[in-house]
Amino acid sequence: MAEERSDDVEYFNRRSLTYETSFAQRFYFDRIQRAVLKLFEEGYTPEVVLDVGCGTGRLLRKVRERWPAARLIGVDQAPGMIGNARRLVPYATFYVGKAESLPLPDASVDLVLSTMSFHHWQDKEKALSEIGRVLRSGGRFFLADVLLPLGMSRFSRQLRWNNPAKIRKAFADAGLHLRDQRRRFALWVLITVGERP
Repeated sequence: MAEERSDDVEYFNRRSLTYETSFAQRFYFDRIQRAVLKLFEEGYTPEVVLDVGCGTGRLLRKVRERWPAARLIGVDQAPGMIGNARRLVPYATFYVGKAESLPLPDASVDLVLSTMSFHHWQDKEKALSEIGRVLRSGGRFFLADVLLPLGMSRFSRQLRWNNPAKIRKAFADAGLHLRDQRRRFALWVLITVGERP
């Protein structure tokens, strides 16, 4: 597993050079991020927002448009991605780190977002527990990740975990109350929303 993690980091370090200009950004990832942001009700205003698997900070730029006063934090395991994020989003704080060991204090974040990085996390239960740890009471976690149709995810080692029932159980085990779960099959995505009681 450590070798798989190292391969992931190297892959994303290489991709960091062209990540911003990738065709997939405009036509896939940006659509997913906008779909997540549309789920917030009018008047919801987080003070501190964390993006886990932040890449070059594209989602945090969208978050700033929505909540300009929020303090923004990004965590990604690839130093190349974080280097670009620091350049492109100078008003945010970035850390090279893993979802399984977030470099933040307990109960320090109002909103955690993660779009399309969950399937790269090595220990998903531990990572979800970490997200529960850093969320303040009433804080929310929006997770969007790949959901292949007709159970096809079970044929991919990385996507085998992406099962709606399994994710709901893992949220509960991490102490997160399920607020919503919806499929966006046009994007092959599952969005799950949890809240720390």
